[in-house]
Amino acid sequence: MRLGLIGAGHISASHLEGWRKARGVEAHGIFDLDSELAAERASRFSIPRRFDSADELIAACDVVDVCTPPSTHAEIARQVLAAGRHLLIEKPLVTELADWEVLSDILRGSSARLAVMHNLKFARGVRQALAWLRRGRIGRLLHLHRYFLTHADSDRMLGGRHWSHALPGGRWFETLPHELYLTHLFAGPLALREVSALSTAGAPAGVPADEVVITLAGDDRVATIHYSANCRLNKRQLVLIGSEGLITIDILSDSATLSRPRDRRWRRATGGLLETGGRLASWPLDRGGYLLDRLRRRSPHALLIEQFAEHLQGRAESPTPIDEVDYVVRNADRIGREIELRVGGET
Repeated sequence: MRLGLIGAGHISASHLEGWRKARGVEAHGIFDLDSELAAERASRFSIPRRFDSADELIAACDVVDVCTPPSTHAEIARQVLAAGRHLLIEKPLVTELADWEVLSDILRGSSARLAVMHNLKFARGVRQALAWLRRGRIGRLLHLHRYFLTHADSDRMLGGRHWSHALPGGRWFETLPHELYLTHLFAGPLALREVSALSTAGAPAGVPADEVVITLAGDDRVATIHYSANCRLNKRQLVLIGSEGLITIDILSDSATLSRPRDRRWRRATGGLLETGGRLASWPLDRGGYLLDRLRRRSPHALLIEQFAEHLQGRAESPTPIDEVDYVVRNADRIGREIELRVGGET
């Protein structure tokens, strides 16, 4: 199958590294409004053709990978799917729910396949946590808590001018798909219950609210998401709390730790020393595997792309099933708009 890439910006390199490893798909062409950027990517990744328009690329390729800003996604995705081409696209898929309804209608009457770059599903720490959860290591899942702590000093999307500022909910809408598909992965399709948003005097340009808490819940479990633009710790973690222990996933270091000691007074007296010792003992193997993945360029992006290629050839399930994509788009749309309503003073 011939691959065409639209959008030659920063993230496109991660995509093209992944396609290099995908069986049965070869990079055929590239298009970007910035012809010099397209030329650089074509040279670096040995892509034979540079197209003058997205239309020409779509007509000449079997699979199209879209790495453009989200505001352009809906129209490009519509063109790709209407032409019967398979589509991989960066998240967020769309910025308006109505656009997803249009794409859904096209997909229902087409043999074209869609995948969205929900890459953290393939992160090492996430895969380890999912294996522990499925083996019952923390018992029954009770609560997921995802926190995203950042600051304008270290987050390029919060300051200056960035395309994420125009999204519903600003910079949070850019990362919100990650939080939603991870919730769906671990806890299923929880229902949105509440969005709390606060805009302080120090709120940076990139977000209408610099403190946001989102609550989702099901019959027997709850999930919370906390966004803060005021914390210089720069932490991205997901904590899974179960009836028999908890798992902490550190997104930035791509690692997971399991805590399940029984509460005893003598354990309290050690101040968690024994548990810390166990983590240190497992550190060399875990970090060794992480470094090996990096050397082999087996990034989460690459792993998702490899599975999508296998899916297109009937050898694997979709890396992002349509029910997952639908869950993410619908809830992201509602949450982004709720953030802006809360800040605007409406109820």
